[in-house]
Amino acid sequence: MPDASDHQHVASNGRAELSLDQLAELHGGIEKYMVEISDRATRAYQAGVAKNRRVTMHQIGELTKTLRLSVLVRPQYQEAMDKFISEDLAKVRAIVDAEEWDKFAEAWDGLTLSVNGYHEELDRGYLVWKVPTNAPSDLDRTPRG
Repeated sequence: MPDASDHQHVASNGRAELSLDQLAELHGGIEKYMVEISDRATRAYQAGVAKNRRVTMHQIGELTKTLRLSVLVRPQYQEAMDKFISEDLAKVRAIVDAEEWDKFAEAWDGLTLSVNGYHEELDRGYLVWKVPTNAPSDLDRTPRG
């Protein structure tokens, strides 16, 4: 039986063959996820301001998935991400689900404070997240049936 350590998995895209290590290097770290996390959070916020429950819940769902994926490349953040999702993001999700729009801005402010608090705790205090004042131009925030 061949020794497993002698075997290398290789992926091909038809033009190049890449090892698993090369694929992992191409993927990068948490910084690539953070761009999507910021975008999803911005879209969730802007849809919430417009009282568009369906779009807000969709973006919160996608945000949650991306947060969970991000710890695959930085497992040391697992506990903080789990806490953020189950506490901070869950509060916003419940408010949106109940369409308690009068509580949305305050809950989102709390979420933003938490994000920046986690950055401080994780020695990334120089990363301060804030919600852009303008919605992305490709986001139609109009509530639909």
